[in-house]
Amino acid sequence: MHVRASRVAFCGCVLALAAGIALLVKPADTGDLPFFVHTSQKLFSADWANLYANPDVQVGPLQLLAFRLGDLAGILPLVVQVGVAGLLWVVAGRLLTGRDPRAQLLVGIAAVALGLTYGAYEDGHPAQVLVPLLWVLAGLEARKDRALWAGTLIGLSAGFELWGLLGAVVFVVAPRVRTVLAGVSAEALVAGGLFLPFALAGQFHMFEYRWRVNGDTLLSLVVDPGTRFTWSMRVLQGAFALAVGAGLAWPLRRTLHAVWLAPLGTVAVRLALDPVRYPWYWLAIETLALLGAAEFLTSRTVEPLRARMQGSGQTWRSPRSLSGGRSRES
Repeated sequence: MHVRASRVAFCGCVLALAAGIALLVKPADTGDLPFFVHTSQKLFSADWANLYANPDVQVGPLQLLAFRLGDLAGILPLVVQVGVAGLLWVVAGRLLTGRDPRAQLLVGIAAVALGLTYGAYEDGHPAQVLVPLLWVLAGLEARKDRALWAGTLIGLSAGFELWGLLGAVVFVVAPRVRTVLAGVSAEALVAGGLFLPFALAGQFHMFEYRWRVNGDTLLSLVVDPGTRFTWSMRVLQGAFALAVGAGLAWPLRRTLHAVWLAPLGTVAVRLALDPVRYPWYWLAIETLALLGAAEFLTSRTVEPLRARMQGSGQTWRSPRSLSGGRSRES
Protein backbone atom coordinates (compact mmCIF):
# COMPACT_ATOMS: atom_id res chain seq x y z
CA MET A 1 0.00 0.00 0.00
CA HIS A 2 2.84 2.36 0.86
CA VAL A 3 4.53 1.69 -2.48
CA ARG A 4 1.29 2.26 -4.39
CA ALA A 5 0.66 5.54 -2.58
CA SER A 6 4.21 6.62 -3.32
CA ARG A 7 3.79 5.88 -7.02
CA VAL A 8 0.56 7.87 -7.18
CA ALA A 9 2.20 10.84 -5.48
CA PHE A 10 5.26 10.59 -7.73
CA CYS A 11 3.07 10.40 -10.83
CA GLY A 12 1.15 13.49 -9.74
CA CYS A 13 4.43 15.31 -9.26
CA VAL A 14 5.69 14.50 -12.77
CA LEU A 15 2.39 15.36 -14.46
CA ALA A 16 2.16 18.61 -12.51
CA LEU A 17 5.66 19.60 -13.63
CA ALA A 18 4.80 18.85 -17.26
CA ALA A 19 1.54 20.79 -16.96
CA GLY A 20 3.28 23.75 -15.37
CA ILE A 21 5.74 24.01 -18.23
CA ALA A 22 2.94 23.59 -20.77
CA LEU A 23 1.04 26.51 -19.23
CA LEU A 24 3.93 28.84 -18.47
CA VAL A 25 6.50 28.32 -21.24
CA LYS A 26 5.49 29.53 -24.69
CA PRO A 27 7.84 28.59 -27.56
CA ALA A 28 9.04 31.43 -29.77
CA ASP A 29 9.28 29.16 -32.80
CA THR A 30 6.82 26.28 -33.14
CA GLY A 31 8.35 24.67 -36.23
CA ASP A 32 5.84 22.49 -38.06
CA LEU A 33 3.16 22.79 -35.39
CA PRO A 34 1.02 25.49 -37.09
CA PHE A 35 1.02 23.54 -40.36
CA PHE A 36 -0.12 20.32 -38.71
CA VAL A 37 -2.77 22.09 -36.64
CA HIS A 38 -4.11 23.73 -39.80
CA THR A 39 -4.06 20.40 -41.65
CA SER A 40 -5.90 18.67 -38.80
CA GLN A 41 -8.93 20.87 -39.44
CA LYS A 42 -9.78 18.65 -42.41
CA LEU A 43 -10.41 15.67 -40.15
CA PHE A 44 -13.85 16.84 -39.04
CA SER A 45 -14.87 18.34 -42.38
CA ALA A 46 -16.48 17.14 -45.61
CA ASP A 47 -12.98 17.09 -47.11
CA TRP A 48 -11.58 14.57 -44.59
CA ALA A 49 -10.74 12.01 -47.28
CA ASN A 50 -8.22 14.40 -48.84
CA LEU A 51 -6.21 14.76 -45.65
CA TYR A 52 -3.14 13.46 -47.52
CA ALA A 53 -3.72 15.25 -50.82
CA ASN A 54 -0.78 17.48 -49.91
CA PRO A 55 2.49 15.47 -49.96
CA ASP A 56 3.89 17.76 -47.25
CA VAL A 57 1.69 15.98 -44.70
CA GLN A 58 4.11 13.38 -43.39
CA VAL A 59 2.50 12.58 -40.04
CA GLY A 60 -0.14 10.00 -39.22
CA PRO A 61 -3.87 10.42 -38.56
CA LEU A 62 -3.55 9.77 -34.83
CA GLN A 63 -1.21 12.73 -34.40
CA LEU A 64 -3.50 14.96 -36.45
CA LEU A 65 -6.49 13.75 -34.42
CA ALA A 66 -4.74 14.64 -31.15
CA PHE A 67 -3.84 18.06 -32.53
CA ARG A 68 -7.41 18.69 -33.67
CA LEU A 69 -8.98 17.70 -30.37
CA GLY A 70 -6.44 19.69 -28.37
CA ASP A 71 -6.88 22.73 -30.58
CA LEU A 72 -10.68 22.58 -30.38
CA ALA A 73 -10.47 22.42 -26.58
CA GLY A 74 -7.92 25.24 -26.49
CA ILE A 75 -5.47 23.14 -24.47
CA LEU A 76 -3.15 21.72 -27.12
CA PRO A 77 0.06 22.37 -25.12
CA LEU A 78 -1.44 20.48 -22.17
CA VAL A 79 -2.73 17.62 -24.32
CA VAL A 80 0.67 17.04 -25.89
CA GLN A 81 3.00 17.63 -22.96
CA VAL A 82 0.94 16.01 -20.21
CA GLY A 83 0.00 13.19 -22.58
CA VAL A 84 3.66 12.50 -23.34
CA ALA A 85 4.56 12.65 -19.64
CA GLY A 86 1.71 10.26 -18.82
CA LEU A 87 2.76 7.67 -21.39
CA LEU A 88 6.37 7.99 -20.29
CA TRP A 89 5.30 7.32 -16.71
CA VAL A 90 3.37 4.20 -17.72
CA VAL A 91 6.21 2.81 -19.84
CA ALA A 92 8.85 3.54 -17.20
CA GLY A 93 6.67 1.85 -14.60
CA ARG A 94 6.33 -1.28 -16.72
CA LEU A 95 10.02 -1.34 -17.59
CA LEU A 96 11.07 -0.88 -13.97
CA THR A 97 8.54 -3.25 -12.42
CA GLY A 98 9.67 -4.51 -9.03
CA ARG A 99 12.33 -1.84 -8.58
CA ASP A 100 12.60 1.20 -6.37
CA PRO A 101 9.68 3.57 -7.16
CA ARG A 102 12.12 6.47 -6.94
CA ALA A 103 13.75 5.27 -10.14
CA GLN A 104 10.48 5.82 -11.98
CA LEU A 105 10.18 9.24 -10.38
CA LEU A 106 13.69 10.19 -11.47
CA VAL A 107 12.92 9.12 -15.04
CA GLY A 108 9.83 11.32 -15.08
CA ILE A 109 11.55 14.35 -13.60
CA ALA A 110 14.56 13.91 -15.88
CA ALA A 111 12.29 13.72 -18.94
CA VAL A 112 10.61 16.99 -18.05
CA ALA A 113 13.88 18.66 -17.01
CA LEU A 114 15.63 17.59 -20.22
CA GLY A 115 12.83 19.08 -22.27
CA LEU A 116 11.41 15.86 -23.73
CA THR A 117 7.81 16.78 -22.96
CA TYR A 118 8.24 20.42 -23.98
CA GLY A 119 10.20 19.49 -27.11
CA ALA A 120 7.44 17.09 -28.15
CA TYR A 121 5.11 20.08 -28.42
CA GLU A 122 7.50 22.84 -29.46
CA ASP A 123 8.18 21.70 -33.04
CA GLY A 124 4.97 19.78 -33.62
CA HIS A 125 6.55 16.30 -33.57
CA PRO A 126 5.37 14.45 -30.43
CA ALA A 127 5.87 11.21 -32.38
CA GLN A 128 9.60 11.50 -31.74
CA VAL A 129 8.84 10.66 -28.10
CA LEU A 130 5.58 8.73 -28.38
CA VAL A 131 6.77 6.24 -31.01
CA PRO A 132 9.82 4.99 -29.02
CA LEU A 133 7.67 4.73 -25.89
CA LEU A 134 5.10 2.59 -27.70
CA TRP A 135 7.92 0.42 -29.07
CA VAL A 136 9.28 -0.28 -25.58
CA LEU A 137 5.77 -1.08 -24.36
CA ALA A 138 5.32 -3.41 -27.35
CA GLY A 139 8.65 -5.07 -26.56
CA LEU A 140 7.48 -5.82 -23.03
CA GLU A 141 4.34 -7.41 -24.45
CA ALA A 142 6.27 -9.41 -27.06
CA ARG A 143 8.61 -10.70 -24.36
CA LYS A 144 5.56 -12.15 -22.59
CA ASP A 145 4.36 -13.77 -25.84
CA ARG A 146 1.48 -11.32 -26.26
CA ALA A 147 1.84 -10.97 -30.01
CA LEU A 148 -1.44 -9.22 -30.77
CA TRP A 149 -0.93 -6.56 -28.12
CA ALA A 150 2.63 -5.93 -29.27
CA GLY A 151 1.65 -5.69 -32.93
CA THR A 152 -1.26 -3.41 -32.12
CA LEU A 153 0.98 -1.01 -30.20
CA ILE A 154 3.50 -0.85 -33.04
CA GLY A 155 0.72 -0.31 -35.57
CA LEU A 156 -0.64 2.53 -33.45
CA SER A 157 2.82 4.10 -33.32
CA ALA A 158 2.76 4.27 -37.13
CA GLY A 159 -0.43 6.28 -36.74
CA PHE A 160 1.70 9.10 -35.35
CA GLU A 161 4.50 8.90 -37.92
CA LEU A 162 4.97 6.15 -40.49
CA TRP A 163 8.49 5.24 -39.33
CA GLY A 164 6.74 3.70 -36.35
CA LEU A 165 6.51 0.54 -38.47
CA LEU A 166 10.20 -0.04 -37.69
CA GLY A 167 9.05 -0.96 -34.20
CA ALA A 168 8.85 -4.52 -35.52
CA VAL A 169 12.46 -4.70 -34.31
CA VAL A 170 11.18 -5.44 -30.79
CA PHE A 171 10.02 -8.87 -31.93
CA VAL A 172 13.65 -9.89 -31.54
CA VAL A 173 12.70 -10.54 -27.88
CA ALA A 174 9.73 -12.76 -28.76
CA PRO A 175 10.07 -16.29 -27.41
CA ARG A 176 8.60 -17.99 -30.50
CA VAL A 177 8.60 -17.49 -34.28
CA ARG A 178 4.82 -17.78 -34.15
CA THR A 179 4.73 -14.70 -31.94
CA VAL A 180 6.75 -12.75 -34.49
CA LEU A 181 4.46 -13.69 -37.37
CA ALA A 182 1.29 -12.93 -35.44
CA GLY A 183 2.70 -9.66 -34.13
CA VAL A 184 3.84 -8.40 -37.53
CA SER A 185 0.44 -9.31 -38.98
CA ALA A 186 -1.34 -7.35 -36.26
CA GLU A 187 1.00 -4.42 -36.83
CA ALA A 188 0.22 -4.39 -40.57
CA LEU A 189 -3.52 -4.63 -40.00
CA VAL A 190 -3.63 -1.78 -37.50
CA ALA A 191 -1.35 0.53 -39.50
CA GLY A 192 -3.19 -0.30 -42.72
CA GLY A 193 -6.53 0.35 -41.07
CA LEU A 194 -5.42 3.83 -40.04
CA PHE A 195 -4.27 4.94 -43.49
CA LEU A 196 -6.42 2.87 -45.85
CA PRO A 197 -9.61 4.97 -45.54
CA PHE A 198 -7.73 8.03 -46.81
CA ALA A 199 -6.07 6.08 -49.61
CA LEU A 200 -9.39 4.61 -50.81
CA ALA A 201 -11.71 7.57 -50.34
CA GLY A 202 -9.54 10.52 -51.36
CA GLN A 203 -6.33 11.72 -52.91
CA PHE A 204 -3.37 10.12 -51.19
CA HIS A 205 -0.04 11.69 -52.17
CA MET A 206 1.99 11.08 -49.03
CA PHE A 207 4.57 8.95 -50.84
CA GLU A 208 5.20 11.60 -53.49
CA TYR A 209 7.17 13.75 -51.06
CA ARG A 210 10.87 14.19 -51.79
CA TRP A 211 13.56 15.22 -49.33
CA ARG A 212 16.87 16.84 -50.29
CA VAL A 213 20.12 15.52 -48.87
CA ASN A 214 21.55 18.21 -46.61
CA GLY A 215 25.26 18.98 -46.59
CA ASP A 216 25.53 18.55 -42.81
CA THR A 217 24.45 14.89 -42.79
CA LEU A 218 26.52 11.70 -42.85
CA LEU A 219 24.66 10.75 -46.01
CA SER A 220 26.21 13.73 -47.80
CA LEU A 221 29.60 12.02 -47.51
CA VAL A 222 28.48 9.44 -50.07
CA VAL A 223 25.65 11.27 -51.84
CA ASP A 224 25.89 14.74 -53.35
CA PRO A 225 24.12 17.40 -51.24
CA GLY A 226 20.86 18.38 -52.87
CA THR A 227 20.19 14.88 -54.22
CA ARG A 228 16.52 13.94 -54.03
CA PHE A 229 15.69 11.32 -51.39
CA THR A 230 12.55 9.34 -52.25
CA TRP A 231 10.25 7.11 -50.27
CA SER A 232 11.86 4.10 -51.92
CA MET A 233 15.12 5.19 -50.33
CA ARG A 234 13.28 5.60 -47.03
CA VAL A 235 12.29 1.94 -47.22
CA LEU A 236 15.91 0.90 -47.71
CA GLN A 237 17.03 3.19 -44.90
CA GLY A 238 14.42 1.71 -42.59
CA ALA A 239 15.23 -1.88 -43.50
CA PHE A 240 18.92 -1.34 -42.76
CA ALA A 241 18.15 0.42 -39.46
CA LEU A 242 15.83 -2.40 -38.43
CA ALA A 243 18.43 -5.04 -39.28
CA VAL A 244 21.15 -3.27 -37.29
CA GLY A 245 18.85 -2.76 -34.31
CA ALA A 246 17.88 -6.43 -34.29
CA GLY A 247 21.52 -7.48 -34.63
CA LEU A 248 22.59 -5.36 -31.69
CA ALA A 249 19.88 -6.74 -29.44
CA TRP A 250 20.05 -10.37 -30.57
CA PRO A 251 22.79 -11.47 -28.10
CA LEU A 252 20.73 -9.95 -25.26
CA ARG A 253 17.31 -11.06 -26.52
CA ARG A 254 16.59 -13.07 -23.36
CA THR A 255 17.24 -10.08 -21.11
CA LEU A 256 15.18 -7.01 -20.40
CA HIS A 257 17.96 -4.84 -21.83
CA ALA A 258 16.99 -5.87 -25.37
CA VAL A 259 13.57 -4.23 -24.99
CA TRP A 260 15.12 -0.76 -25.19
CA LEU A 261 18.42 -1.60 -26.92
CA ALA A 262 16.75 -2.84 -30.13
CA PRO A 263 14.73 0.40 -30.54
CA LEU A 264 17.73 2.53 -29.60
CA GLY A 265 19.92 0.90 -32.23
CA THR A 266 17.22 1.23 -34.87
CA VAL A 267 16.57 4.89 -34.15
CA ALA A 268 20.29 5.73 -34.04
CA VAL A 269 20.97 4.14 -37.43
CA ARG A 270 17.88 5.74 -38.93
CA LEU A 271 19.08 9.13 -37.73
CA ALA A 272 22.61 8.53 -39.01
CA LEU A 273 21.31 7.70 -42.48
CA ASP A 274 18.71 10.45 -42.66
CA PRO A 275 18.97 12.96 -45.54
CA VAL A 276 18.05 15.88 -43.27
CA ARG A 277 18.97 16.91 -39.76
CA TYR A 278 16.20 18.37 -37.64
CA PRO A 279 16.58 19.18 -33.94
CA TRP A 280 13.51 17.18 -32.95
CA TYR A 281 15.07 13.97 -34.28
CA TRP A 282 17.18 13.77 -31.12
CA LEU A 283 14.11 13.43 -28.92
CA ALA A 284 13.73 9.76 -29.89
CA ILE A 285 17.31 8.90 -28.97
CA GLU A 286 17.12 10.85 -25.72
CA THR A 287 13.88 9.10 -24.74
CA LEU A 288 15.30 5.63 -25.29
CA ALA A 289 18.65 6.48 -23.70
CA LEU A 290 16.87 7.73 -20.58
CA LEU A 291 14.76 4.59 -20.25
CA GLY A 292 17.73 2.37 -21.01
CA ALA A 293 19.94 4.05 -18.43
CA ALA A 294 17.25 3.72 -15.77
CA GLU A 295 16.66 0.03 -16.52
CA PHE A 296 20.36 -0.85 -16.71
CA LEU A 297 21.41 1.01 -13.57
CA THR A 298 18.66 -0.63 -11.49
CA SER A 299 19.19 -4.13 -12.90
CA ARG A 300 21.01 -7.13 -11.44
CA THR A 301 23.76 -6.53 -13.98
CA VAL A 302 25.24 -3.78 -11.84
CA GLU A 303 24.59 -5.39 -8.46
CA PRO A 304 28.30 -6.27 -8.01
CA LEU A 305 29.11 -2.59 -8.37
CA ARG A 306 26.53 -1.69 -5.76
CA ALA A 307 27.95 -4.36 -3.45
CA ARG A 308 31.40 -2.82 -3.80
CA MET A 309 29.95 0.57 -3.00
CA GLN A 310 28.41 -0.88 0.15
CA GLY A 311 31.68 -2.46 1.08
CA SER A 312 33.46 0.86 0.78
CA GLY A 313 31.14 2.38 3.35
CA GLN A 314 28.71 4.14 1.04
CA THR A 315 25.01 3.90 1.79
CA TRP A 316 22.95 2.12 -0.83
CA ARG A 317 19.46 0.78 -0.62
CA SER A 318 18.52 -2.07 -2.92
CA PRO A 319 16.51 -0.86 -5.89
CA ARG A 320 13.87 -3.40 -4.97
CA SER A 321 13.82 -2.73 -1.26
CA LEU A 322 10.67 -0.63 -1.38
CA SER A 323 8.81 -3.06 -3.60
CA GLY A 324 9.59 -6.14 -1.57
CA GLY A 325 11.08 -8.39 -4.21
CA ARG A 326 12.89 -8.89 -7.46
CA SER A 327 11.50 -7.90 -10.78
CA ARG A 328 10.05 -10.72 -12.83
CA GLU A 329 11.08 -8.81 -15.96
CA SER A 330 14.80 -8.39 -15.21
